[in-house]
Parts: sequence; structure tokens; C-alpha cells
Amino acid sequence: MIIDFHTHMFPDKIAHSTISLLSKNAGIKVHTDGTLDDTVNKFKEANVTYAVVCNIATNPKQMHNVNSFAIEQKKCDMLIPFGSIHPEGDYLSELDRLKDNGIKGIKLHPEYQQFYIDDKNMSKIYEEILKRNFVLIFHTGIDYGMPPPLHATPKMIKNVLGMFSGEKVVLAHMGGFGMWDDVSKYILGNDIYIDTSCIHAFEDKNLVLKLIGEHKKDKILFATDTPWNDIKSEIKSTYNLGLNEEFTNMILYDNAKKLLEI
Repeated sequence: MIIDFHTHMFPDKIAHSTISLLSKNAGIKVHTDGTLDDTVNKFKEANVTYAVVCNIATNPKQMHNVNSFAIEQKKCDMLIPFGSIHPEGDYLSELDRLKDNGIKGIKLHPEYQQFYIDDKNMSKIYEEILKRNFVLIFHTGIDYGMPPPLHATPKMIKNVLGMFSGEKVVLAHMGGFGMWDDVSKYILGNDIYIDTSCIHAFEDKNLVLKLIGEHKKDKILFATDTPWNDIKSEIKSTYNLGLNEEFTNMILYDNAKKLLEI
């Protein structure tokens, strides 16, 4: 079994234009065409069992449609879609709609949604998400497609670790993409989930092993961030770390299986 905890796809009518724009802005090659069908086919080719789809509402007006697409994704048995709420929208009604439709998690992206992860005004939103028993996943660290200032650095995350510790909260990109010294200093070793999205493609094996070795074994989740990374290559890189079989399986599926209750 393999569970990819961090993936993206888009409605057919906007997939090509969205993928092209994001790829150009970030300067990163894509590995799917962004549609549900092509992405699912890539998962099947790589023997992925389940994939978490991180849908993102980049503005309040978009929120309802983004979440309707997430609900639609549930028709595919291998997809575990996460919804998204926007801090400036009617997020309470959307959270209830998502819960009523069996959605397991919420994705927030501080860069695209323009909020600081440790903003005190966000605390009530986090509470509403977590009290409904959603998994909450954040983008953290650098996003090559977005200009400064950064909105979710490890130092900022440290300020809200008290709220997130022991909760169903996931920090994507190992807790702060591209900010590895601060990730080690402020994030690793705490009782919070991190995912491995982008780490293999951009950093060397020794750094990956160092970071993984500093965190709790049961709090690390395999993730590709597809379409931005190749699924098969990410799986191969995970096996090539040379971890023992039990730890490898924890990363590839066991930790995610427990978190998602599947």
C-alpha cells in the first residue's frame, strides 16, 4: 500500500491554463496535465493506493466551487479529497457542508490566501476546523511561485505549536520548505505531522535522512505534491533512503492510514 498525502488536480475546463500558469510562475516542470483522469492514471501506474487531493480556495468567491469539486472527487475510490476555506469567506457553512459530505480534511495555503500562520485572528478558524475532526494541512516555507514576504515560516509556526501539538495537523514540505536550519530548530521532534512533499526532488539524500531522523517516526507522511513532482521517482527515492522496512512502511502508508482513519 502507498498513500500519497499531498496532490493537486483541477477541473477539466481550467486544468490546462492553471497548470501552465503555475508552472511558469514557479519555473517547475509538471508531470500530469492537471486533470483528474490523467492524475488518477499516473497514480495507478505508480501503484498508489490512495491519494489526498489538496484543493485550495485562493479567494472567498471561489470557495464554494472549489469545495464542490472536492466533493465530486469522492466518486473516485482512490481519492481522498480535502476541501478548503478562505479566511475572508463564510467558512462556517462551508465547513459544515464539507463535513456533511464526508470530506476528511482542510487545506490552507498562507501564501495564496495571504494570511500569516500565527495571526491571532486565525486561531478561531483553526479551532472551528479541528473541533469538527478535520485533518488540517498547511503549506509551509518557500513557494517558488509566490513573492516575499513568507507567511508560514518555522519561526511563525513555533508560535502556534501549542495549539497544534497532538492535533490532526500536517505541515507540508517538512515543516518549512527551503528553511531547513529553522525546521530543525523549531519544528522537528514536536508532536505534529510533516509531509515529505518536494524534499526528494530539491534536496540531497543526506539532508533528507538528517531531517527525517530528527522527527517522530509516527508523524512523517509520504507526499509528492504532484503534478510538481514525479510520483514514481518520489516513491523510489523513499525506498532508496535505506530505512528499515517498518519505518519505510510507516512513512509510505501506515502513519497516513491511522491519521485518515481508513
